Amino acid sequence: MSMPLMSCGHTANAHGEGGKPVCVICFGFNPKAEREAIVAPDLAGRDMRCAYCGKSHSSNLNAAFFEYRPSLGTDSYYCGCQGWN
Repeated sequence: MSMPLMSCGHTANAHGEGGKPVCVICFGFNPKAEREAIVAPDLAGRDMRCAYCGKSHSSNLNAAFFEYRPSLGTDSYYCGCQGWN
């Protein structure tokens, strides 16, 4: 199941109270972590890079810890290079 993009820029990676999607990366200090983005971005032609090793792929909202960064040249995600524990 794909999760929605939140207003903070991350794809939701958990469910909060009442089962609503939430970004746990920004939860608690960024109120946008609890609001879904109004419109999903067009990711055609955009790339994402792993925040740890720099591995690059085409941007994909279903990537782990995806972050849409419209003001930068690439988006961010986590490829699993440091493990999943």
